[in-house]
Amino acid sequence: MPSLKTTATRLLDRLGFVSLLRHLGAGRNHLYVLGYHRVDEPDHRPWLDPSLISATPAQFAEQMRLLAAHYTPVSAEDVIHAIETNRPLPPRAVLVTVDDGYRDYAEFIFPVAQKYGIRPVLFVPTAYPGRGGFWWDRLYGAVMNCRGEYLSSPLGTYRVGTEAERQQALIRLRSYVKSLPFAEAMRFVQSLAEDAPLPSPQEPDTLDWDELRSLAARGTTVAAHTHSHPLLTRIPFEEACAEIRTSLETIRREIGQALPLFAYPDGQAQFFSESLMAYLHSQGVRFAVTTVEGSDRLRQAALLSFPRLGMHPRLSAVTFSLHMTPLYAWYKRNVSRSSAASYGESTPD
Repeated sequence: MPSLKTTATRLLDRLGFVSLLRHLGAGRNHLYVLGYHRVDEPDHRPWLDPSLISATPAQFAEQMRLLAAHYTPVSAEDVIHAIETNRPLPPRAVLVTVDDGYRDYAEFIFPVAQKYGIRPVLFVPTAYPGRGGFWWDRLYGAVMNCRGEYLSSPLGTYRVGTEAERQQALIRLRSYVKSLPFAEAMRFVQSLAEDAPLPSPQEPDTLDWDELRSLAARGTTVAAHTHSHPLLTRIPFEEACAEIRTSLETIRREIGQALPLFAYPDGQAQFFSESLMAYLHSQGVRFAVTTVEGSDRLRQAALLSFPRLGMHPRLSAVTFSLHMTPLYAWYKRNVSRSSAASYGESTPD
């Protein structure tokens, strides 16, 4: 049975409220950046962490259809041109971005986007093409494939006899990994993965450089997402700078060009800083995206810490559209932040 929220949003859509909201206050130079990771069915590649699935293929196709029908999809080149020339973007401008370079980008994301004339940005951590093995997938495999009813780790022992217990252990372990310095975190994940019988996929989980070059030639913008995907504030500043520099240089060498774009790994506010933004600027980067939820005008103060709208499979077609309205942007700037503050929570924006 549909929830009250789902029923209400469907009613608002039938009454034309969502369509009205799309147009009210949709001024020039306001940009919606959509953030995807994977578009897949959970059982297609069951060894990968399903929490990284942003939409099913059917949901993604419907979302791209809505973009083409009701919004103005723009490319990375359009955004950079608007920044460099100080010219406004068209009303209801939307940029589609995808992080990490999983294989489903070529299978599902790019063909659908191309059908609707949409040019996504694919942010690639440059150490991973053709090999995969991201830490969150290895951690997921270690927990889900643990032998017996208990998982022993340097953090403690967890019950993992049931699905609910495994999911709870995974949530706690993910949070712990993110709290550690990067090198220590990777050793921790490796120690867990060594004790789990992980499956061996027939091909790498990520696209290789030849595939990325082919996609770039057909309209994908391949852009930098660090080299080894560390949380940049969990490593020394000099190493963070090297991660940024190496990723830009590698994209330039492998693809032939690197637009001045960047995506922070897990770009919540605690994982980037003013000093990192200053370094990005010194390297010529003009536009950097976070995972801070929301949207903004293309203004100087936001260019190196731009928010995105995080996509997830729970979004219906109506709530997807509601996220790309001035009302949702206002809600994230005001109501959401004040509600979090009233509960003593920190907010990314």
